Amino acid sequence: MKLIVDRIEEGTAVLEKEDLTHITVPAQILPQGVKEGSVLIFDGVNYNIDAEAESERRKAMLRKQNLLFKRTKKE
Repeated sequence: MKLIVDRIEEGTAVLEKEDLTHITVPAQILPQGVKEGSVLIFDGVNYNIDAEAESERRKAMLRKQNLLFKRTKKE
């Protein structure tokens, strides 16, 4: 199952599931280096960072931002 780290606060991580629902887990069970926006794969036991999926997701968001700003500048 793929999850996206929505936020980490007070030792708890809020993770967004593929169906856009959220779950909370203790932040200490996540791998080191996890931050907001990290993409994780949960295999039923362990959470692992999916660096490739995270990179692609960030690139897609950047493309959307660039399109938005180009449209705003023309108006």
